[in-house]
Amino acid sequence: MAETKKRGRPRSAKAEAAILKAARELLDEAGPARLTIEAVATRARVGKPTIYRYWANARELAMAALMARMPERAGMKTSQSAIADLRTHVRGLIARFATTRGRQSALMLATAERDSEMFKAFRNQVVMTGREEGRAILLRAIAAGEVNVDMPLETLLDLVYGPIFFRLLTVHAPLTQDFADEIVATLVEGVSTRA
Repeated sequence: MAETKKRGRPRSAKAEAAILKAARELLDEAGPARLTIEAVATRARVGKPTIYRYWANARELAMAALMARMPERAGMKTSQSAIADLRTHVRGLIARFATTRGRQSALMLATAERDSEMFKAFRNQVVMTGREEGRAILLRAIAAGEVNVDMPLETLLDLVYGPIFFRLLTVHAPLTQDFADEIVATLVEGVSTRA
């Protein structure tokens, strides 16, 4: 079946920027639950059809605005110790999610439709990119003998990232730099002493 093309004018970078700016302001003022297409349209001074040309609903728009506000991820730098690099990596990830917009992004991800484009974009650009960086660091640690391990690499990665997202979603304790250090220390001690 032939794919139907969207009708109407092409996307405008100026309108898109105004919409995202209005959405970010509303998110800061009232949070994701209160963001509506009507409120964004009013603040951005665009019609609702213009917004729907970019995003299917308010949830997708909120996710786009939150992703645009996530702190930049520092490029992965390597040192002589892969474990030190892993600690730096986990600290950076926690710093990104410890912000208000980082927490909002994670909560939006948890409740988003799994097949939505924004869910896929956030998962791939934020979550999985970080995980792939962690994979490269752990492979270096294993190759250098810094970690002596006989468990699958995917399980190791879950042990690194699982606690972060669990704490993000349950909000039972804060995300801190000390927590990052504890994750790495527990991982290294646990896998190194495993029989």
